[in-house]
Amino acid sequence: MIPPPRRSFLKCPANRGYIGNEEPSKTRSEELFEFFLSRNRIQFDKLEEASSPRPDYLVEIGAVKVIFEVKELTRDIREADGAFQITTGNSIRSLINGSRKQIQYGAKTLGLPSVLLIYNRADQLQMLGTDDRDFLAAMYGEYTVLVSHRTGRASEPFHGKNQSLQESKNTSFSAVGRLKDSTKDVSVTLFENVFALIPLPSERIPSCFDVRQVRLSQEADGSE
Repeated sequence: MIPPPRRSFLKCPANRGYIGNEEPSKTRSEELFEFFLSRNRIQFDKLEEASSPRPDYLVEIGAVKVIFEVKELTRDIREADGAFQITTGNSIRSLINGSRKQIQYGAKTLGLPSVLLIYNRADQLQMLGTDDRDFLAAMYGEYTVLVSHRTGRASEPFHGKNQSLQESKNTSFSAVGRLKDSTKDVSVTLFENVFALIPLPSERIPSCFDVRQVRLSQEADGSE
């Protein structure tokens, strides 16, 4: 059974609890993530807050330790009549930019794979702004097709501008992921960062995590 919003603190033998003096109130996303970990009997610690940004969780999967920073999308972009405008990947891109210090602490200070996990609280279906295309566009650039002025032929689609993750940018992110709940289940999907300073050890991550390995398409010039 999935926990009701903001009503319960989930504990389990696998959870060693909060590292610090006093357990703070939890967000909906934190409740869901702890439920997911406890249900799958994965050990985790809630990290103590500090004056400078710190990530949320240290998760131990066997001998593998992974840092998780959990964020929520809370702004509903829909108008009263249900209409909306959205740029694919923009919401994810904003949260990547807002989580850099926490993720850098995990990767560069602690030397551990570090993951940003995003929960869409604004959309009841948890799709608007957080489907697979949003994650890939935010991480690796907007889907682009080039058309030749000379021949009118189009290139194959590729990832273009507004790329949040690059060889020299945001390499502390091992992955960016989606935390999703439905009436029956809580799931976690992780999209790996191919430029990661510390790659996510996907072969050692249990199947309860849906790890998506990414192969980038090469840019085409569309000039044939």
